Amino acid sequence: MNPLITKYLTFLLLLTIHKYYVSSTLIDYSTNTETHQLSLKIFHDDLEKDLGFDTNELDYSDYANTNLIIKNYLKNNLKIYSEEGDLQLDYLGFERKNDLVIYYVEIYNPMKLKSFIVENKILFDSFKNQKNIILYRNNNYKKSFIHTYDNFQSIISVP
Repeated sequence: MNPLITKYLTFLLLLTIHKYYVSSTLIDYSTNTETHQLSLKIFHDDLEKDLGFDTNELDYSDYANTNLIIKNYLKNNLKIYSEEGDLQLDYLGFERKNDLVIYYVEIYNPMKLKSFIVENKILFDSFKNQKNIILYRNNNYKKSFIHTYDNFQSIISVP
């Protein structure tokens, strides 16, 4: 067999057995409410593992209990704060869509902050190769960050 074909097939095989671990967080600024609206997407099986559950063991139909579990998890693994002052985070709740859990948080910005800090350590306890993508949008301004196990903090400048 051609060595190039052998290398290509080996590469394809490695891609199929290697699982990628990623979450995404979208932070949108709403001029109407003067809040930052956050939506966090995590694969449910990865989240359940990091919470200490077996896959599909977490009962999403028991909304109140599951919401409390995820909310407490986020409070420990997703920090959003500012050196300029305290931010009020309102944990709105979650929805399950196919393989994803989408959690919604609203961040109140009463003093027109110039910047805030995002620390995203979601799933790092279970997956050292986890990547957490942060996308910030404010009108036409867009900025993205990738958080890793060794680099989990970003400063977001508000335009």
